[in-house]
Amino acid sequence: MEKLKKYLLLLLAASFFVLGFIVENRLLHPEQETKVAKNFEQRLHQKQISLDEKLDEIATTIERDDFDGNFQTAFNDLLPLFGEQGMGFLITYQSQLLFWSNNRFSFAGRFIRQLSNANVQFLPNGIYYSAVRKAGGYSVIGLIHLKDSYAIENEFIENKFAEAFSIPANYSIRLTNSSYALPVHDRDGKYLLSLVPSGKIHCPHARLYLPSVLFGFGLLALFLFARVMFKQYRHEHFILRVAVLGLSLFGFYWLRILFRFPSVCYAFDVFSPSLYAYSFWLPSLGDLLLLTILIFFWSLNFAKDFIFSKKKKTYELVVAYGFIALFYLLVNFLVQNLIRNSSFSFQLNRIDNINQYSLVGYLIIALLFFSAFIINLKVVEASEVHLPRRRFLLVHAFLLMGSVILAIWVRNVNLYALCLFLITNFSVLVLQKTQLKRFSLSFLIYFVSLYTFFTLIIIQNHNNNRRQQIQQLMAINLYSEHDPAAEVFLTEMQQEMSTDSVIPYLLSSSYSHLEEYIVHQYFSGYFRKYDSQITVCDGSDSLLVQPDNRLVPCFPFFDEMIADYGTQIPGTNFYYLDNMNGRISYFGKLFYPLSSDSLGISVFIELKSKLLPEGAGFPELLLDRSLQKPERYRQFSYAKYFNNDLVYLSGDYQYNYYINTYDLGNTKEEFVLKKWDGYDHLIYRLDNNNYILVSTSSFEFIDYLISFPYLFVFYFVFILVVVFAGNANYRRQALIYDLKFRIQASIIAVVLLSLLVVAGGTIYYNIREYENKHQDDLNEKMKSIAEEINLRLSEVDEFTVDVESWLWRELNDLSNIFRTDINIYGIDGEMIASSRPEIINRGIISTRMDAQAFYELTENYQISYMQPESIGNLSFLSIYEPIINNKGEYLGFINLPYFTRGDKLKQEVSTFIVAFINLYVLLFFASVLVAVLLANQITRPLSLIREKLKGIQLDKKNEQITYQRDDEIGALVQEYNRKVEELADSAELLARTERELAWREMAKQIAHEIKNPLTPMKLNIQYLQRAKAENSAHYDEYFDRVTRTLIEQIDTLSDIATEFSNFAKIPKARNEVFNLSERLRHVAELFESSHQTKFRLELNGLDYVLVFADKEQVSRAVVNLVKNAIQSIPPKRKGQVTVSLQKDDEVAIISVEDNGVGIPEAIRQQMFQPNFTTKTSGMGLGLAIVKKITETFRGRIWFETEIERGTTFFMEIPLYK
Repeated sequence: MEKLKKYLLLLLAASFFVLGFIVENRLLHPEQETKVAKNFEQRLHQKQISLDEKLDEIATTIERDDFDGNFQTAFNDLLPLFGEQGMGFLITYQSQLLFWSNNRFSFAGRFIRQLSNANVQFLPNGIYYSAVRKAGGYSVIGLIHLKDSYAIENEFIENKFAEAFSIPANYSIRLTNSSYALPVHDRDGKYLLSLVPSGKIHCPHARLYLPSVLFGFGLLALFLFARVMFKQYRHEHFILRVAVLGLSLFGFYWLRILFRFPSVCYAFDVFSPSLYAYSFWLPSLGDLLLLTILIFFWSLNFAKDFIFSKKKKTYELVVAYGFIALFYLLVNFLVQNLIRNSSFSFQLNRIDNINQYSLVGYLIIALLFFSAFIINLKVVEASEVHLPRRRFLLVHAFLLMGSVILAIWVRNVNLYALCLFLITNFSVLVLQKTQLKRFSLSFLIYFVSLYTFFTLIIIQNHNNNRRQQIQQLMAINLYSEHDPAAEVFLTEMQQEMSTDSVIPYLLSSSYSHLEEYIVHQYFSGYFRKYDSQITVCDGSDSLLVQPDNRLVPCFPFFDEMIADYGTQIPGTNFYYLDNMNGRISYFGKLFYPLSSDSLGISVFIELKSKLLPEGAGFPELLLDRSLQKPERYRQFSYAKYFNNDLVYLSGDYQYNYYINTYDLGNTKEEFVLKKWDGYDHLIYRLDNNNYILVSTSSFEFIDYLISFPYLFVFYFVFILVVVFAGNANYRRQALIYDLKFRIQASIIAVVLLSLLVVAGGTIYYNIREYENKHQDDLNEKMKSIAEEINLRLSEVDEFTVDVESWLWRELNDLSNIFRTDINIYGIDGEMIASSRPEIINRGIISTRMDAQAFYELTENYQISYMQPESIGNLSFLSIYEPIINNKGEYLGFINLPYFTRGDKLKQEVSTFIVAFINLYVLLFFASVLVAVLLANQITRPLSLIREKLKGIQLDKKNEQITYQRDDEIGALVQEYNRKVEELADSAELLARTERELAWREMAKQIAHEIKNPLTPMKLNIQYLQRAKAENSAHYDEYFDRVTRTLIEQIDTLSDIATEFSNFAKIPKARNEVFNLSERLRHVAELFESSHQTKFRLELNGLDYVLVFADKEQVSRAVVNLVKNAIQSIPPKRKGQVTVSLQKDDEVAIISVEDNGVGIPEAIRQQMFQPNFTTKTSGMGLGLAIVKKITETFRGRIWFETEIERGTTFFMEIPLYK
């Protein structure tokens, strides 16, 4: 059966793997592409039907006679459809846009003409299907959103299909068909577009979970098979078995890495090197997780079956403990490797930075440390019988003290791991002495707390090393820092400036307006964060260079500067200047040949980053993902000092203006670490006057305090899951709802409920306060900006070219002052001016204002309208107000999209919630501890009473309870003490009575047994006397026969006396730890030479079973059972006696089986009672002695019997823990 079960597991594992590969192959097969295209086509047809119905409704409404031409009011119900169903609508008249349901696609100019043709439309920010209806002179255009198609991609905007189509993002849309493309047709069968797949995954991502689950079940079945095989060969050498298992697991891992199977794994981010990568052997987080699971499985097998040899061998102990120490160092190496090479956070004090990959990382750490712990625990337990306890503890105490001192002094993380190893050894041995039950609640709390504490220390040390490496890397990069976004924009504007006809025109006249034009036209948006200087020179001009106050030729001066410091931006006439002034600098040279000057005229543009941090608005929205700084860089602040003065700063830390106000020390080292103001500062010394500082907040004691409860709960839940999953006894145990549990549960529940209610209310209230503050701030900004603009435009009747030009300049100034972006829209909703034109120029949104806001301001005439808006995944508040001149006429609308403050609100709310959660977690953790302590304090007298009641015995003196308080428990204690006194008196009386009865019965039995031999003795003596008196000739013969009979009867009386003495005087047990298997072998040697009975010993592979008992008494009990078994076998039957040993969880079971006559039903209840008999088949006092011995070591004895087939006696002995 066991063999069948073993191969059934192997078959099950193979079945799961095969099924997984079949499903995977189906999902990765090209036919999936056809299914995806078919599904896309079907859903598009459904949307076409809905779109046609809406277009017909709109056209019907427009053509009605009572239609007044108010499109905003008539079609306001169309505005939500884009967000809900992905459908949008435009109404045009002679290419003039009159209505739009969303500003996502309401582009003007050529796009309006392009949309007038029903087709698949490629707009600047997406791909749409369009349909057109004519209604009178109007064109009604309906759009179905197919896919986003931005020029850039980042964390806020991604090019993905509309959710309704459920298509992977790696498909692209083409308007031409080809052999590798999948055609899509409209409802009439007309060709519309083609879907072109790329990559290996061609099905929706959700379907990939099925083969992954199948592979997971296959791996689990394979583990179970490996465990069965490992147990089956337990007779082999242990080192050979663990070595073979380890090599097999490593071979499995190596083959998986080499052949990258299953392929479906690599569709998940957890197997992406972007999260974690180290080497060929550890290419991803998922692979490290798999390796950790294999190590954990190997450790479980090691801990389950590890034993030392029977004889004490010092080298085995040294090797075993050395191996564990190396294992802890391996765990530390893997944890270090994980933390230093991962891109996600391990900072539990900032719980908002923890994501699902952080949890995977902590799971890996938990598996590694638990693997080390269970091996350590097993080795200490197995080696305890071989160790001189006092010397072991003393040596460990000295080693631990030395390691702690070295760890604090040297701060080497390996020493922390070794400290954990030594403390675990010390703790396990001490706790074993206190008989603390393995994996009891107290046991778990202690070791989980210990490992949580050291894990936090180890993780934070690795985190600090990782942060220092990042700080150094940042400092080096900042030394020659580039601005990727600026370089992208400069590349784009190169072509525009080269073809700009206004610049040559302004060069031919006065230069006074040239700088204003260039700054306004090209450097007004993103480049507000730069100081710009524009110099115009012809071939004969010279420059006055300060502070030297000397004249130099213009062209050679700038050419020399470019040659010395410049690095050209590819494809442009702009250069990055590495002039070591601490600021990001760019230089542009635009040459314009003029007929009046053979050398021509050049415009030199110099851009230098301002001292201020990042400008208003949200430049990350405009920056492609490939150009963005890594997420982990955002937690750092930095500053650049040139000639000891601050020239650039960024981040939350407030730097001093002069570097010499800091204590930098006298060292000349390139990198110096300092700590002040709660920050860790890395100082990069370029020379004596130039520095770069990179700073991040320090990890203080309060951060450890905050992190501890999170990791403790994570470890505790992990341990409970592992223990309950791996131990059937724990699963079978019912939860005990005793008074202590009810008190603890009640206190914790009340505290938790109170904290949740208070926390929920407080968080809700504070979020509302933050939002209101945010809105008030936005209203205040709008009020100030609107007053300024309305004041300037009060006399204006319409937006002219001059007014628009003034608005562009004014918005830049106001945006810098109020630190927000500003848009101005005309009365028709078309954008007039913007402080952030890049969002419009790059096609992220159209030039029309939000449709709902336009409706509220033009139809409901709201004076101010605020609403949440979004661009991709970026959500923000946006406020609108009308611009009204002094005649009460609407000129247009002001809009403040609060990009920057939206992110600021998110940070403020996030910081508050994290701080609040951390505080409440600490409070809840403290309340749980208080609940446990309080419940223990309340129930301690009750527990004491319970233990005292449990220990009450009639044959010994029972102690009273001392309790001083006068309460309900005090009354119960007094009653208990009174009853104990009464019980003592009753017990003494009962004992006296029982003794008298017992002795009477015993005397009665002894008298009867003595009378039995005395009667024949008397008769024989009388017969001998008569023969003597008669001088019988056979007197000598009679004499010999009588004396022989008397001797036999005297021996019988001696046996009775000996047996009675043995029963009355069983010596006091001298308990010790010994190998039960070895003891049974010694017993077997006593009976192996018996010719009448075949004796057999079966240890069932249990060569090393430790118990705590008196080994001599155990041997005596087993010998008694074997003798009884032999005596129960009839003389004419070939005797068979089998002694076997089995192990069941926490007990060892010895069974003695015979093929004797069995035990009659009538005497089975009295088998273990004292019963003197002289019959050869009798039991005497042997079983009573065995029972008494068994009870001395808290064991038990029972039997199973069948008449004429035999009897089996079972003796259960608790295992040593």
